[in-house]
Amino acid sequence: MSNSAYYGCSRTIKTIEDALALVGLQNIESLVIASAVTTTFTHIPSLDLNRFWMRSLVTASIARQISHDSGLEANTAYIAGLLHSIGQLPIHMVFPAAGMQISQACRDASVLDRKNIEQSILGLDHCQIGEVIAKLWNFPEAILCVLRYYAEPLKVEACNCTLAPVVYVAAHIGLGIEQGKSAHDIAMALETSIAQRLNIHDLEALAEKIDGYHQFVQEACDYLS
Repeated sequence: MSNSAYYGCSRTIKTIEDALALVGLQNIESLVIASAVTTTFTHIPSLDLNRFWMRSLVTASIARQISHDSGLEANTAYIAGLLHSIGQLPIHMVFPAAGMQISQACRDASVLDRKNIEQSILGLDHCQIGEVIAKLWNFPEAILCVLRYYAEPLKVEACNCTLAPVVYVAAHIGLGIEQGKSAHDIAMALETSIAQRLNIHDLEALAEKIDGYHQFVQEACDYLS
């Protein structure tokens, strides 16, 4: 993490001591949480967990970067991005057949489409479940709010949840990168009203940033290896 572009260090960090000094205790807390969360669920037959955590880690890193660039709370955004899909895991554990049906139906779906498909099949969705899990794990209200509303960040109830649009955009970009789409196509497919909520008015400039976000894929691979 200390050698990532996020920290912009002019030299290569080679020791734990230097990495700790650069990253800081708050970010170490995020890493510890990430380590605990990614090892909580270790075997779900109907789900490719490695792919799931890859997407979650990439989304978390993108959310952290967007928040950093926007002057928002980057560490909270990282944890919220990491947990944004956590509610999908109990669906696959408790309803494996329905989980596989949802996964097939949502192969190229947006986060909101997935939420709606889950509702139509199960009568509940991963956003609701994720909020409950995070509450049981004693995460703060700011993160519960993101998990509940990130798929619909412009809903009236979500208006005071400043990080919900961040995680929505991060999940949108992360999914596009996973699908192999170009940075330009990912940027142009972003809903304008949500982009404007984050003061993103130049989608070509966003596309340039997305090109840089590809580094987070390698970081996630290194983390999971």
